[in-house]
Amino acid sequence: MAKYAVHTKWSWSDGVPSAETMQGWHREHKSNTIAEDIIWFKIDENTHQSVIIYSSEKDAQEERAKLQEQRKKDSTANGNTIVEETMGPVLSIMSEV
Repeated sequence: MAKYAVHTKWSWSDGVPSAETMQGWHREHKSNTIAEDIIWFKIDENTHQSVIIYSSEKDAQEERAKLQEQRKKDSTANGNTIVEETMGPVLSIMSEV
């Protein structure tokens, strides 16, 4: 399996936006990424995490600079900050075995 995952944790100073708001952002961003999928989930009122799945590490690296620039813009506009980021090759996806 050559897929690659990027996991992030975000803090929101004014609280995590509604599911509807975040789904709207996904709809707007969907055509601007080569990611296979992006999943956002709420941890508490001020924290959410995300998992981005790419077809390969090469795809993740190709999109890296664009992703960093978009994060910078979003953080300024939305008052969120990245707390941590980890990434690595996917070992298994249950729906694919």
